[in-house]
Amino acid sequence: MNRRLVAITLGSTLLLAACGWPQPKPQPTPSPTPVPTTNVKITEPSEGSKVAQTQMVKGTSQKIPDSHVVWVVLFVHSVGRYYPQNQRADIQANGDWACVSYIGVPKDVGLKFDVIAVLADKEGQNAFNKYLVDARDKNDYAGLERLPDGATIYDRVSVTRR
Repeated sequence: MNRRLVAITLGSTLLLAACGWPQPKPQPTPSPTPVPTTNVKITEPSEGSKVAQTQMVKGTSQKIPDSHVVWVVLFVHSVGRYYPQNQRADIQANGDWACVSYIGVPKDVGLKFDVIAVLADKEGQNAFNKYLVDARDKNDYAGLERLPDGATIYDRVSVTRR
């Protein structure tokens, strides 16, 4: 009789399972928490604006890797060269940053410039600093043909000198 009861119980269970008897739903696999990525944006000046020769460039940033800094670089359309500004941007604890920037020389009124927010690692910082020291020593700010290794563009706005 015991075998008969086991067989009936097993048969009933299989029959109910085949008929779609409610079964526990599998628990969803939790999605991994997205890792915040590095972000650097220019907030001032805005795209297409007319700017003074001396301009405070401002922006926001998040998740800047250790040993990296934000550097403002100007690209002058008429000469096709890059001009790192005199020093890296000053980054606040909340990620906001600012950098005094020099948009050309007095005669550059009406010229187009790209204001570029660059994230520079040690190699990029060293290249910018070397350019600036050499330019000051020679009194020749010829600009760079390309951005150095270790310098990555994160944002860019085009402006016109007023």
